[in-house]
Amino acid sequence: MSNTITYPNLTDKEIEARTIDLIRSYKEKKGSYVHTPIPVFEMIEFLGYNVDFKKDGMYTDPNNLGGLRVQDKMVEINENIANQEGRMHFTAAHEIGHIIMHVPLMKKSHNDIFCRKDEGFEGTKKEPIEWQADTFAAFLLMPTKHVKKAFLKQYKDSQNVRKKRLLDLLIPRSPISKAYHIVDKILETGNFENVSRMAMLNRLIGLQLINGIHYQKTNVDA
Repeated sequence: MSNTITYPNLTDKEIEARTIDLIRSYKEKKGSYVHTPIPVFEMIEFLGYNVDFKKDGMYTDPNNLGGLRVQDKMVEINENIANQEGRMHFTAAHEIGHIIMHVPLMKKSHNDIFCRKDEGFEGTKKEPIEWQADTFAAFLLMPTKHVKKAFLKQYKDSQNVRKKRLLDLLIPRSPISKAYHIVDKILETGNFENVSRMAMLNRLIGLQLINGIHYQKTNVDA
């Protein structure tokens, strides 16, 4: 991140409302219902920005996932994550978050925002606007009503992955393994083709649809 603007604190509810407004505006433009997977790259174009995949310069560092060239109206994405469907789309949605929430507050002298993995959900630096953009990305790619609808097609109520069931006596599984088993069902049922398993797991935890496990920062072989 390359600016020192003081941005307002936004609640999750306020951030989610902005994703809903974007989806509504995009729906009105397209004249049809917006289905999952949420078309984030088309939304970038809808907002008047172009996308450039880069692998040189700062993007030789895998910690640099993307950036926003505001005056050029260009979203940059590290080409090295282009083969990671979930991370690539999350990064694109993250940049949309900056466009919606932060660009309108920027002065002309502040032209760029650069996004680092260690400043968002997976990092420890907890840069406020990076967390806001990550939160926006999660709400945009995995809208609450879509996630709940997919979940309720598979389960009647929330799932505590630490609760022992008869099947666990026959086939012992760790809580994380059971959690990802649920995740895989929701990804398929809800057609969340551009969402990573870890992102969906954290979304389900946030919605209290999966209990008994903490938010995940790294993918675990489950």
